[in-house]
Amino acid sequence: MLDRLADGYQRLSRFSADLAHEIRTPVNALMGHCQVTLYQRRSVEEYESVLARNTEELERISLMMENILFLARASQAQSVIKPVTLSLDAELQRIADYFEGLAEERNLTLCASGAGQVCADPMLLRRALSNLVDNTIRYAHAGGEIHLRGHRQAQGWQIEVINQGEPVAARHLDKLFDRFYRADDARTSSGNASGLGLSIVKAIMTLHQGDASVHCAANGEIHFSLFFPDRTAAG
Repeated sequence: MLDRLADGYQRLSRFSADLAHEIRTPVNALMGHCQVTLYQRRSVEEYESVLARNTEELERISLMMENILFLARASQAQSVIKPVTLSLDAELQRIADYFEGLAEERNLTLCASGAGQVCADPMLLRRALSNLVDNTIRYAHAGGEIHLRGHRQAQGWQIEVINQGEPVAARHLDKLFDRFYRADDARTSSGNASGLGLSIVKAIMTLHQGDASVHCAANGEIHFSLFFPDRTAAG
C-alpha cells in the first residue's frame, strides 16, 4: 500500500509540474502580446491582429483544461461509459468523412475499411478515433495515405490507424500515450497540440477495459491500434 501511495504521489507531482509548464507557455505569450501592444498607440488593424492571436492562445488553454478534466474524471469513473453495439464500417467511415477536408489540405487520402460490430460508448469511441486521426494527419508525410481498418481479433475487435510518417524511435513508443509526452518538441511548434490527445485515447480504452498501442513496421509505417474486448451493450 505504501508503494502504491508513493507511486501515486510521484505521478501527481510530475503531472502538476508538467501542467504548470504547459499553462505557463500560453499565459506568457498572452502577457507578452499585451505588453508589446500597450507600449505605444497602434492602428485598429494591429489591435485586431493582437486580439486574434490572443484568442487562439485562450482557445488552446480552454481545450487543455477540458482535456485535463476529462482525464481526471476518466481515471475514477468506470461507470461513465454506456456501450452499445455499433457498426464498425459506419463508425470508421464517419471519422474518415469528418477529417476528409483537413486531410486534403495536407494532400493526404483517408481510406476506411472494416466489417462487423463493436460494443463501445459511441461518443468515446469517436473521440478516441478522432484524436488518433488528428494526430496522424498532423505528422503524416504529405501526399500519402492514412488507413482506418477494423477487424476481428481474439475475443474482441481491433481498430488500426496506419500512416507513413517520420519513424518514431523505440524508446519513445511506450511513452507516446503518457500525458504531455512529446517524442519531438519541434513537431509541436505549430498547431494546437497539447500533448494530451493520445493520453485521452489511452484513458478511453482503459474505460472500455481495452488497450491502445503503437508500433513501427519494417516498411516505416506507423500503426496505432485500439483493442475493444467483447462485452455486453448497456441497457
